[in-house]
Formats: sequence, structure tokens, C-alpha cells
Amino acid sequence: MMKKTLDYINGIEEKQFVKTVMEYGLRAQEQYRPLFTHFYNRDWMQSLLTKYVPQNAYLSYGFFGGYKDAERQILVISPYELEEAEYGIGILNIDVKTGIGKALSHRDFLGAILGLGIDRNTIGDIILHASGAYVFIETSMIPYISSQLNSIGRYQKIQIEEIELKDVQIEPPKIKTIASTVSALRADAVYAAAFGISRSECAKLIQGDKARCNGLVVGGSDLLKEEDMMTLRGYGKARLKSINGRTKKDRLHITIEKYI
Repeated sequence: MMKKTLDYINGIEEKQFVKTVMEYGLRAQEQYRPLFTHFYNRDWMQSLLTKYVPQNAYLSYGFFGGYKDAERQILVISPYELEEAEYGIGILNIDVKTGIGKALSHRDFLGAILGLGIDRNTIGDIILHASGAYVFIETSMIPYISSQLNSIGRYQKIQIEEIELKDVQIEPPKIKTIASTVSALRADAVYAAAFGISRSECAKLIQGDKARCNGLVVGGSDLLKEEDMMTLRGYGKARLKSINGRTKKDRLHITIEKYI
């Protein structure tokens, strides 16, 4: 049964994730204990669960990334409900004294941490703030990072402190609302409207494997639905918020939320 299901999954990472989730489901039920994945894109995991993993009335599937609306989250497969504190997620506040230097980026912090030999999937979201960044990470990695990380980029005056969620100040995402019309809910049409490019250029980017819908690879002719999350490499992220009826020329009114 599992082998047949996995044969229909194209991506190597997707196939391995589904295999892991199915194995965890069996173990969680047999041993009556929760099992946790590492951090992955939440939409990607939810899409794979919905598409490939049969529902099990004896198990619960929960997501948490350390704070509300985290993009990267941990999935727990458990025979009973868990509290958020049980997910094993910690938060590091990394302050960097840059003087009048160039502001540090998400890539600077991620690169410095990965440079310690740490698995990318043990790291959740990295949220920049005025003096550094909050890093959400599996608690087992905190002692190692705290003792070994001594620079971010070219800056060596850093301070690392483990903090609680109540001490984190995360600004809500900035969103631009876009009202548009499309001939159909095809990905190439909706993505073009969302990211302000021509449909032909959008089709090329999609063919070049640069587009994702809910974390999964999307084809130009695939149809989108309300609340689908779109990402296009180099252009950002947007959500198809609503479909609002048809025009006199039989085009679809849509509302898109573009993250800026």
C-alpha cells in the first residue's frame, strides 16, 4: 500500500517526507507516543498530507513553528493532543553590533548558522529586527549554537541569548491588495496578475520550475482556488484571497494579497 502510494510522488524530497510521516504514524500508534519532524514549509507539508497520507482516526497531526503564522513549522504525529510547549522549539535572540555598516540580511544569519555544520531543517523562521534577528530552532541545537557561533558575516561583536516567545516582537506582514481579472484560474494567469508580469513571461518562469503553490511545484495550466499561497522565485509571495464573480465579458474578478 505504501509503496504503491509513493510511486505516484515525483519529487525525491516529497517522497521521503511522505514515507517518514507514514512510518511515524505507525510508530506513534503502536508505541502510543508523539513523533516530530524537523522544520519544513508548513504549506508544503499540509499539501503532501492532504494529497498522499490517508486519514487516521486514531492520530492527530499538529503544526507549530514557535509563533503564530510561522512559515517553517514542525509537524507532530501523535495519538493525543499536545501543547505548543511540547514541540521542542526554542528562540535565540542574536544581537549584532554593525556600527554604520550595511544592514544584515536573512541570508547572513542563515549562512553563519549553517556554517557550523547544522542541518537546515533544524532551523525554523529567522525574523530580522533592528539590532539582529530572532532564530527559531530545535531546542537540542541551542547549546551548540550558543557556544560556537561567534560571527555573523564579517561582524564578530555578537550577543546570543535564549528568550521566550513573550519577549519576541514580530511586526505583522505588510500586504498589498490587488484587484484583477483573469480569463481562468490557471496558474500562469493568476501568477501574472499577482506579480505584475506578462502571462508569457510568467509561463516561462513556471516552466523553469520557479513557481510553487502551497509549497509544491505548480504547472501553468493547474487551476488555483481561494486561499492558495503562491511563490515565484525572485518575485515574492502572494495569496489568492477571493474569487468575486464574473465580468460582463465572462472574466473572473479576483482579489490577491501580495506580501511586500
